[in-house]
Amino acid sequence: MITHLGFEEWRPESPTVASLGNYDGVHRGHQAILGAVVEDARKIGVQSVALTFDPVPKKVLSPDTAPPLIQTLQQRLECLAQCRLDRTIVVAFNQDFARLVPDEFVERILVGHLKIRELVVGENFAFGYRKQGNLALLREMGGKHGFSVRVISEVQVDGQRVSSTAIREMVKEGRMEEASRFLSRPFAVEGTVVRGEQLGGKLGIPTANIKPENEVLPANGVYVTVCLTNSKRYSSVTNVGLRPTVGGKKLTVETHLLDFDADLYDHKMELQFLAKLRDERRFSGIEELKAAIRSDIESTRAYFLSHS
Repeated sequence: MITHLGFEEWRPESPTVASLGNYDGVHRGHQAILGAVVEDARKIGVQSVALTFDPVPKKVLSPDTAPPLIQTLQQRLECLAQCRLDRTIVVAFNQDFARLVPDEFVERILVGHLKIRELVVGENFAFGYRKQGNLALLREMGGKHGFSVRVISEVQVDGQRVSSTAIREMVKEGRMEEASRFLSRPFAVEGTVVRGEQLGGKLGIPTANIKPENEVLPANGVYVTVCLTNSKRYSSVTNVGLRPTVGGKKLTVETHLLDFDADLYDHKMELQFLAKLRDERRFSGIEELKAAIRSDIESTRAYFLSHS
């Protein structure tokens, strides 16, 4: 997949089948839409394109109430690439873009830039200034400008509509296995390993302290995780929380890599959250804390054995 940062880098070589949206999480609902984009583009021999925004519209239009994002932009682009698209365009959303009325949006963006042959959208798609454009208007304008509109029905998992909002709440509540089913992969946090208080090393259980880049983090607690760093995968157990036993006051994300002992400071790392083991709690002292961590490590080993 080729990524274009804005229309300045976009030089369409052919007409397109496209879709557009925030794609926060690139969840199963998004995947159904993007799969249709790829399928239809290949049928008619044109480029398959996703147009996404950075920042997302709500960060510009209503920053005080905009929800936190499930993914970093880099994670979003990596997931879009896995959908087998030919190209993704990242558009900087701003007030000028927001003021495009439906006619301007279709003529400038869909027809002018994308040379659209087909637009693939979800059932609730709306477009243009203050979302004045609906599906009926989109189809009418498609007839005028020579493109078709394909509407993809909502995707449900466990009888619930898949949405970024639902996934966000699952993650915040520590319901990682449910979030994985909605995403079709584990929820992941990425960041850089930074120096902490080195408490883990003092306890004989070294941990990597991650400075997370994601806006959404799992609920405070202990989790079974997979750590990806330096192009390698490691089984790991991760604590998200304040470390109340040692008087912590700042939220930390700390992970212990099983059967690993090396310096990871300043390395990039991604943690995939598979399942929650327990809530974070205050223990009576250091010895009880050490015993709990060792129990968490054994529970993590048992999880990977049972899921191998």
